[in-house]
Amino acid sequence: MQMLKEKSALNSIMLNKEIAYAGDIGRKRRDFCIEFIKKKQGIIKEIQDSQLATVEANGHQITCHKGCAHCCHFYMHANIQECEAIVYYLYNNEDILEAYIKNYNEWRQKLSENGDIFKNCARLWYEKGLKGAGKNEELAYSEETARYRDQDIACPFLVNGACSIYEVRPYLCAGTVSSSPSEWCSKSNTNTPNIYRTQTSAIYDKSFYYKELEDYIFTFFPITVYYILEGGYKMLAMITGISDLEDIVSKDTEVPGIIRKLS
Repeated sequence: MQMLKEKSALNSIMLNKEIAYAGDIGRKRRDFCIEFIKKKQGIIKEIQDSQLATVEANGHQITCHKGCAHCCHFYMHANIQECEAIVYYLYNNEDILEAYIKNYNEWRQKLSENGDIFKNCARLWYEKGLKGAGKNEELAYSEETARYRDQDIACPFLVNGACSIYEVRPYLCAGTVSSSPSEWCSKSNTNTPNIYRTQTSAIYDKSFYYKELEDYIFTFFPITVYYILEGGYKMLAMITGISDLEDIVSKDTEVPGIIRKLS
């Protein structure tokens, strides 16, 4: 039964890949992702420059390096635009897409077995934002994200000890660095690492390729990316609240032919 489910999901992913950038909306979606990634890489460069200046001003050096993946066990969220950019990146890098899909099911099962702690992290993150991030809200969020970290479950985008989507990684990932010896960031190490977190206002984004969003949308990105891959425009319509998105795409003259050919 599990094998049948995985085969069905893979078929859906392949179909959604073929129609993702077909037709009028698809081309707008593609162009949006290309421009977003280009802009994002510039913003990440600004984040890195700010990190370097801050860390050096404190007499330290950034010790993060390829192969050090301790922060890839943290709870990380991203906005829906970042998720769409990651989907585009996966579609254009088949080996990375295959590795992610291979990792995803085992990763998701581990989360489920531990009670899906990420759901509480997401809820508390929204609550602390809505309530102005008071001490109680900050503490509750901090405690729950620590619980998530204690699971010691690596991000499904981690391949051979390195981030496979580094070029389009979320702002939150790019904004997290350490100036401590890398082993200090290990869950089992008793030392407290010096972690610097740099935030950017760019995460607050309502732009979208079909129409502007009514509100900011932040999600637990490893799961949302998979949902978009498997659910396509139907899932995007649910996540964004743009109810007619799937209908508009399905009526495009280019899309039905692709669906018939692959179904």
